[in-house]
Amino acid sequence: MTHVLIVGGGLTGATLAWRLAQDGVTSTVLERAAVPGGLVRSEHMNGVLYEPHGSHIFHTEDREVWDLATSITPFRDYRHRVDIVIEDKILNWPILLSDIDAQTRGDEIKAELEARRDVDAAARAQATNFEEWCLELMGPILYSRYIQPYTEKQWGRPARELSAQWAPRRVSVRWDDDPYLFPDPYQGWPAGPNGYTDLIDGLLGQPGVTVRTGVDVTLADLDAEMRAAGADRVILTCPLDEFSGGTLGTLDWRGIDVRSVYVPHVDLAQGAMVVNYPSKAFPFIRVHETKHASGQQCEGTVLGFEFTGAPSRYYPIELPENRELNDRYQDLLRTEIGADRVRFAGRLANYVYVDMDDCMREALDAAGALLDDLSRGGSSA
Repeated sequence: MTHVLIVGGGLTGATLAWRLAQDGVTSTVLERAAVPGGLVRSEHMNGVLYEPHGSHIFHTEDREVWDLATSITPFRDYRHRVDIVIEDKILNWPILLSDIDAQTRGDEIKAELEARRDVDAAARAQATNFEEWCLELMGPILYSRYIQPYTEKQWGRPARELSAQWAPRRVSVRWDDDPYLFPDPYQGWPAGPNGYTDLIDGLLGQPGVTVRTGVDVTLADLDAEMRAAGADRVILTCPLDEFSGGTLGTLDWRGIDVRSVYVPHVDLAQGAMVVNYPSKAFPFIRVHETKHASGQQCEGTVLGFEFTGAPSRYYPIELPENRELNDRYQDLLRTEIGADRVRFAGRLANYVYVDMDDCMREALDAAGALLDDLSRGGSSA
């Protein structure tokens, strides 16, 4: 009977374990933190539910993923709005035409936008860098106010060095003045008492799933962990350079540090769940307030001030050389572990910038491919 070792107990690892369990395949999930859940885990501070790693909004076009998430824990209807501070005014993000008149040089901005109304943004994302893509979409004035300072604070490098491929999902100008960030048909935030922790615990709480926390497994001790678990297959959802001991070099990641503080005696302290602060005059990049999404009724609130440049692995910097290096790590691990024994899934192992629904979709697909392989008695990776 096949037993699968899953390295990493975040959303991807938890979804993998759930999917395997549906077909009776047992698994052991190894998580190096004290609790599973990774960056999506929710916590409480003075009774207030909050997200210690920044805001996560579940939004998707994938009905199967939505049905899975909502079958594990109920979700409340929540449409995500983001505020942004521009010229000392609180405006909307994405950029709304109705906000242009609240800014200086409004007529010039409108002329720049009108000249670009017919730009095929999605097509251009395949051929330009991030800065060129944004300039072609909105012109230099809006770019210099909304995009350039925020992006360079976030990523710690010039915007022209970044890929434009993920830009259409993150940057837009709304000609219809729709204030909400995401257009997906399925959107929400967990309605249970523990937020996303209920989703993680529900996914992992299946018969045949064993979770071990405080275990920092690497390639050097993988065989011992697999023998201890009785596993003959492994799925890695962890950063591959770290897992491999940096043998081929270090991948570039951009980390953040969210400093959360309790604010007593108020229900809400800001006008939206997330407020962006692009100006370099602010040391933080955005402020999070989970109560907008959770709808929790209690005294006080929690604000999370997000600072960039922390030594953590939040966002892969998707440059060609980093993509090539991660591919080399995958090839190395197929050789070292066995191409028939190892698979990769999720943001960290595949070195991709993806949303929660994409993490779950990757996990469902990876588990499904493994199950198909097992049913055929094959050994393809």
